[in-house]
Amino acid sequence: TWLERFRGLTANQIALMYLLGGLAAVTTGPQAGHLSDRVGRRRMILLACLGLSVMMASAPFVVRAPWTAYPVFFVIMVLIAMRTSPVSALLTALVTDERRGSLMSLSVAMGQVGMAAGGALAGPLFARAGYASNAALGALSVLAMGLIVWNRLPEPHPGESAARG
Repeated sequence: TWLERFRGLTANQIALMYLLGGLAAVTTGPQAGHLSDRVGRRRMILLACLGLSVMMASAPFVVRAPWTAYPVFFVIMVLIAMRTSPVSALLTALVTDERRGSLMSLSVAMGQVGMAAGGALAGPLFARAGYASNAALGALSVLAMGLIVWNRLPEPHPGESAARG
């Protein structure tokens, strides 16, 4: 809505932006998972969350002309992939094989609840205060998620799994 109303993008331009963003996520996700194996999942998640927070908060001010939405969204999708792959890897390492399905189900369900709650907040907030308020709320939420992971989820040591430890 914001891109159409205030930045002049058409539905086709937004569809192309999502196509390019999807390609960014698909191509960088596997590399992000591999890199997180080397540098640590928590470190990768926190760095991605910090970058994503900055990109989200700055988007309303950086995206001025329609073409500027493309590189901003591309980088955002890369950062999302850099966060998602390591989060999944970290979560699966926290439990035994017998509990992994339950944990992943809970994780997906909590993500859905988070999206629903975010949507419920974002709609009225957008109507009252504009897109910059949504971008700030999103940036704070992503930053909070990164801090929770950093402070509350242990980093498994190489070769260690919940099944052994």
